[in-house]
Amino acid sequence: MRVAEMTRKWASCSTRGRVTFALDLLAQPEEVRREVIVHELLHLKVPNHGPLFKALLAAHLSGES
Repeated sequence: MRVAEMTRKWASCSTRGRVTFALDLLAQPEEVRREVIVHELLHLKVPNHGPLFKALLAAHLSGES
């Protein structure tokens, strides 16, 4: 995992398992940070945005505020 300046997105997950978060993500509201972090960590198990990914993301974020 690393934090770096990113100009086009909040985070990314490489096919080799490296998760990178944008430095300016830290200035975003907690809800945004949580959603981005959960999204990228799920990509370590599900590398696409298909139905399984969407269901897991919804399950992990449900009830969070």
